Amino acid sequence: MFTLRTTREEDWPQLRTFRLGNATDNPVSWTATVDETLRIPEGGWRMRARRGGQPDTTSVVATDDETGRWLGMMCAQIGDAHGPEPVLTGVYVTPDARGRAAGVTDALFESILRWAGSRGTVLRLWVAEHAVPARRFYARNGFVPTGRVEELRVLGREPQPDDGGLLEMSRPLTGDTTPMAAAL
Repeated sequence: MFTLRTTREEDWPQLRTFRLGNATDNPVSWTATVDETLRIPEGGWRMRARRGGQPDTTSVVATDDETGRWLGMMCAQIGDAHGPEPVLTGVYVTPDARGRAAGVTDALFESILRWAGSRGTVLRLWVAEHAVPARRFYARNGFVPTGRVEELRVLGREPQPDDGGLLEMSRPLTGDTTPMAAAL
């Protein structure tokens, strides 16, 4: 059992712990090494935690009902350098909370869809080319590649030959923001 909620500034210590776990498990998904993550000052963590309550961003966390431990997180923002549409960012689910049976990823995604659906007609994201499970999840939920590719950079280390690139994907947002996977 878990609960979803948006993050608040006072969550910054839990956010820091969560992202350190993200950097340890998968620095490519966080785009920073543990050493770089440790360099982020308290003010940087506070700013990230406040995103849950800002008009142009959201940050949703899934917490374990028994322990309060953060199981997963998804963030979104209005626009980026490639356009004004909502963009899914900051996606990470702990290894023990992944998979359809756990329901964490789907619940977080539904929350992001509701937020984005009132702010645009398309939801975009960038995903690591080699992140096969993530790409499968996005495809199952109606995302298709846009054709844009960028270099994948992980702060704190040189590019690795097997890093691949970042692929942009998008899906339409309609009045019905139910994930397409639920309809399958």
